[in-house]
Amino acid sequence: MTMEIGLNLFSVFKELNEDYFGTLEHVAEMGYKNLELLTVNFTTGERYTDTFTLPVIKQKLEDLGLNAFSAHEGVAPGSAIMDADWDRIVEENAVLGCKSIVFPMAMISGREDTLETAEHLNLIGEKCKEAGLSFYYHNHAHEFRRIGETSLFELLAENTDPALVKFELDLVWVMRGGYNPLALLDKLGSRCDMIHQKDLGQHVNPVNIFSALSQGNLDTMKLYTEMVKPNDFVNLGTGIFNFQETYQKLQEMGNVRYAIVENEGQIGNKFTSIANDLKVMEKYVQAL
Repeated sequence: MTMEIGLNLFSVFKELNEDYFGTLEHVAEMGYKNLELLTVNFTTGERYTDTFTLPVIKQKLEDLGLNAFSAHEGVAPGSAIMDADWDRIVEENAVLGCKSIVFPMAMISGREDTLETAEHLNLIGEKCKEAGLSFYYHNHAHEFRRIGETSLFELLAENTDPALVKFELDLVWVMRGGYNPLALLDKLGSRCDMIHQKDLGQHVNPVNIFSALSQGNLDTMKLYTEMVKPNDFVNLGTGIFNFQETYQKLQEMGNVRYAIVENEGQIGNKFTSIANDLKVMEKYVQAL
């Protein structure tokens, strides 16, 4: 299977908020061809389809030669997963030509809410399947919290239907959860054919955020507000991530269709950063 490079537009969410079409133009000029869409303006909370019509967005993507293969579709903080209008979300993405919808984050913290979340993911996955789309869950670090002999992530994987729910592994968040991303990819097999690629600064210590927490202090939000710093993530190729070994192994596995840049760094010009990220990805993906 040929691996392609993508860009998750969360990398430039502030720029998108200010100039949606101008940002898409910049991204296309850099040489990105495949986009994972961000569908909500994080400043206003409105869907971009409330600001611009679907045909206008679709036409712009076509004019720029951009393939919107996927979209991240979450819910506002504090909202329940099933509060979103999933019928509308699935329909809009189908019209845009997206083949996949990805749920970016569920704030699970224990066995009960994880099992309930799995149930909801199956329901959304069913809706997607009926419309000819694939549905994915994207991890952060908190899903790797241990519950006895297992983890929340493993509970999610075991209690979602592989025919309805796949996983988009964020490799660096897996590391921050204390797991080996290559071992997890191996275990998931064909359930993970899209990955997120970021890089972690050499100054970040510990990498595994759970190793710095006492078991009694495991509030999910605290993981991110206290343990993760804005400058933890850096431009690709400047941190600790082992690109050579990882992409060699990914080629041997042969499952991954899209390796997707998600630059969460806070330093410098975002367009410069993601242009450099593309060069790094081309070096490792095209070398294969």
